[in-house]
Amino acid sequence: MPPLPSSSPGLPACIVATPLPNPLPSAPLQAIACTSPAPASLPLWSVSQSPSPQPLPATWPAPLADSPASEPSAPAAPKPFASTPPPAPDFTDDDLREALGPIIEQSVRRAVYAQENGIDTYLEPMLRATIRRALAEYAPASRPFDAPGAYDRFTWHLQALFTSRTYEDIVFEKTHRFQVEEVFLVDAATLALISYASCDPARHSSAKRVAPTVHRLGLGLRDDQGEIRKSFELPNQRNAIACAGQLVHLVAVVRGRPSELILADLEFALRRIEDRFRDQLKEQGSPLLYTLQPYLEDCLLIQAPASAL
Repeated sequence: MPPLPSSSPGLPACIVATPLPNPLPSAPLQAIACTSPAPASLPLWSVSQSPSPQPLPATWPAPLADSPASEPSAPAAPKPFASTPPPAPDFTDDDLREALGPIIEQSVRRAVYAQENGIDTYLEPMLRATIRRALAEYAPASRPFDAPGAYDRFTWHLQALFTSRTYEDIVFEKTHRFQVEEVFLVDAATLALISYASCDPARHSSAKRVAPTVHRLGLGLRDDQGEIRKSFELPNQRNAIACAGQLVHLVAVVRGRPSELILADLEFALRRIEDRFRDQLKEQGSPLLYTLQPYLEDCLLIQAPASAL
């Protein structure tokens, strides 16, 4: 092969042959030109490359890439296998009703007949109050008992005479009856009278006549710890039943021995008053004496049911 042209015309050239990677047997060698001693301004030996690299013959194999190998790409996610959806079950509304019927029935039964916080604690007192109101309007003189015999009337009159009690009190005691005679609505903080209702028309028409009773109830309404008493005794064989609310307290004067039914009815009346007149009860000095009397008059209809004997 002829030598490559030298970069300096006056200097001899030497030929250095370097093999290519993996050369073929019949492939020629690549020639790299080296210059002989350089002038004084240059070092003794200097290697000069050609200004532009010579293209390789087409028959030679492609050289290796000088750039570093690229990072391996992440493997592609496998495609999900195509699966046919399962056939829809042949369920009808009757099948769904038959499956959910026992569950719903059991849930409703537990809610309605729950001992505490059930629907009966709200629904039953409301129904009793509505029925009592309707019966009082159409049959105000109806009583669950017939008139007692002559011997019983004579005996009970004698007992009332010697015990300084009324004949009606003796009848209520003998028949285990109870009836709400008066009901008072007082402020929860000050125990001041807000409204009231009484079976006695004279006391119902004048608030001054019930002032001593309100004072007596205020003294016995709280215990030594300041809590509201649910019940306490009053003079003349009367009992006081109290229901504590958030804004007001409801106190009923009952003749006879009250049962647990009276407490549920009074609590229902108190909730209805607080829910409807909450904004007015929060205002101090609101004139609610005559406004709340119709709601308290419903409590005067509370008495022992006919099955209490």
